[in-house]
Amino acid sequence: MSSPENGPVNNYDHDKYGWVMVAVTFLNWAVIMGYTKALGVLLIPITRDLDSELWLIGWLAVLYLLMQNCLGPIVGALCRLLGVRPMMVFGAVLLTLGIILTAISPNVFAMAVFIVGLAGVGSALILFVSFAVMASYFKKKYALAVGLSTMGIPVGVMAYGPVTQMLGDAYGWRGTMLLLGGFSFHLVACSMLVRRNASSSADTEQYQEVTQSDEEENSPSEDGSFRGTNRTNISSDTRQTLSGGWARVCCQSVLKAFDFAVLKDMGFILVVSSRCATSFAYSGVVVYMVSHGQLQGLSKMQASFLPTFFGSGNIIGKLVMPLLQQMGIKVSMTFWACFASCVVCVSLLLDAFVTPFMGQMVVTGLLGVGYGISIQAMDVIVRFIFTDDRLVNALGWQGLCIGMAEGLGGLVAGWINEWTGSFNIAFYLYGGVTLLSIPLVLFQDRYAKRRSL
Repeated sequence: MSSPENGPVNNYDHDKYGWVMVAVTFLNWAVIMGYTKALGVLLIPITRDLDSELWLIGWLAVLYLLMQNCLGPIVGALCRLLGVRPMMVFGAVLLTLGIILTAISPNVFAMAVFIVGLAGVGSALILFVSFAVMASYFKKKYALAVGLSTMGIPVGVMAYGPVTQMLGDAYGWRGTMLLLGGFSFHLVACSMLVRRNASSSADTEQYQEVTQSDEEENSPSEDGSFRGTNRTNISSDTRQTLSGGWARVCCQSVLKAFDFAVLKDMGFILVVSSRCATSFAYSGVVVYMVSHGQLQGLSKMQASFLPTFFGSGNIIGKLVMPLLQQMGIKVSMTFWACFASCVVCVSLLLDAFVTPFMGQMVVTGLLGVGYGISIQAMDVIVRFIFTDDRLVNALGWQGLCIGMAEGLGGLVAGWINEWTGSFNIAFYLYGGVTLLSIPLVLFQDRYAKRRSL
C-alpha cells in the first residue's frame, strides 16, 4: 500500500488533507503576489532613492512575475526528478533571501539580481508545486478549491497595499523590505506540510500484478540459477551501460521529466493562448495600479487603496462560480471565460477615462471581478485536459507562456508611460488584446467536444 508521501490514491474530494493544501496554496499566493503589490507601492520611493527611471524599476517587478512563470517547465522537471517537498522548501528560502537582500541593494543591478534571480526563482518553485499537489486531491470540487486557494492573490494584494504604504512612511522602503522578508519565511513551514508527490498519477494504477508464470520464470532453480534469465544478456547490458548507456538513460529521463508532449495537445495550446491574451494586461495593471491612480489625480493614500478594491472584486469573482455550482446552477467554463474577458475589457477602457476616487474604486473593483472569474475558469479547463502526473508539467509550460505575455505587457506599459506621461494608451491596448481571448476559448471548447465524440 502506497504512503501519502510516495503518491496519491484515488480518493478525490474526500481526503480532508486536501483542504490543508488549499490553505497552504492560499498563503503562498498571498505572500508572493502581495510582494508584487508592495513593489508597486514602493515604486516611486525606490526610483528616487536609486536615482533611476520609473519604468525600469517597474519592469523589475514585472520580471519578478515573469521569472516565476517562465521557470515553470524547469520546476516541473525538477519535481519529477527530486520530489516536491525539497523543491518547495528550497524555493521558500530563496524567496525570503531575495526580499531581505533587496533592502540593502546599492543600485538597480543588485536589486535586479535579488528580486528576479532569488525571489523570482523561489516563488516559481513554490507556486507550481503547491498548485499541482492541491489539484491532485480534487475533481468535482476543484472549482471550489481553486477559488479558495487563489483567493490568496486578492487578499495579499489588499493586505500588502495599505500596509506597505504605512510601513514605508514609518521605516522607509528598505525597512519595509526587511519586515516583508521576515514574514515570507513562514512559507518554509508551509512547504513542510506537503505529503503527496504531484508527479505520481492518481488516475492510473500504482502497481502491476505479478502473474504466476512471471514468478516461476524469475524464481531460482535447483542449481542456483534463475529460470528464463540469460547471463549473457545481463553482462551485455552491463557493458552497454558502462560504454555510454547510462548517459543516454539520464538524457531520456530528463526529456521525459520535461514532458514536451504537452505542447502537442491542441486543446492545451488554445486555452493557453487565450490565457496569454488576458495575462498580457494583468502584470501591468497590478504593478502600475497605484502609480496610475496617482497620475489620475488621486492622493497617495487614496491610490494605495485601489489594490484593496481590486482584491475585493477579485474575491467576489472567485466566489461566484463555486456558489452557483453549490446552488445547482451549472454554467460552462467557456461561458465564464468569455463573460470575464468582456468585463475586463470594459473595465480597462473605463479606467482610462474615470478620474474621481469613487469612480476609480468601482472600475477597479469590476476589473478584479473579471480577472477572478477568467483565471479561475481557465485553470479548471486546464485541470481536466491532463492526468494528475502530467499536471505539474502542464502548469509549468502554461506558466512559461503566461510569463512571456505578462513581461511584454508590463514593458509596453512602462514605455508608453515614459513617452506620454500616463498609462491611458496602455489601458486602451490592454482592453483590445483581452478581447482576443474570446475566439480562442471558443475554438478550444469546440475542439474538446469534437475530440470527445
